[in-house]
Amino acid sequence: MKQTLIQTLVLLGLSFHFTACQMEKQVPESESEQNLLVGLIAGSVAESSKDFTLNGVWNSFTGNGTTSDTLTTFSAKFGSKGLQLDDSSGFGGYSSCYIIIEFNNAEGSFITQNPENNGGCFAGDTNKGKYNKVFFFKNTAKENSFWLCTVAFGKTYAEAKAQADTSTKTNPGSSGCGASAFSRYDRKI
Repeated sequence: MKQTLIQTLVLLGLSFHFTACQMEKQVPESESEQNLLVGLIAGSVAESSKDFTLNGVWNSFTGNGTTSDTLTTFSAKFGSKGLQLDDSSGFGGYSSCYIIIEFNNAEGSFITQNPENNGGCFAGDTNKGKYNKVFFFKNTAKENSFWLCTVAFGKTYAEAKAQADTSTKTNPGSSGCGASAFSRYDRKI
């Protein structure tokens, strides 16, 4: 990010220098400073949108439940593969891992893949190398919280990518994700 910001500043500086050299097209200093500030903010916003919205560590709950099922860590950046790690040792004693293939923050979706060799990092994974599609949206009733629903399991990449959101977001705490509640993810502090 620093390199991109520096490149943006250099380009803006060069642009300002060439514009200032043309006397008939000079911009007042206050307007020039405002344009520079707008450019810096726009560059920062564009760069930060490359991070996955769910990056970080989360406590996971089933619907409106109050007992954390899983501790989940997401780490993904646009243009490269990421990782989802689930530690469910307090809930059934298993852990799982998925490769985040891509995400779309605007749509509220991401596609994961079970690792090809070891599957989803749990015994007996019959979907080694298969893809899953998850939809998510902000929990408006609680700060730093999201609802997640996996709508495609064990598909090819093309099938997962094409999968539409079949969830119903009306009452995510008790229903709407197939025959069950959504998973609720609260940021771990």
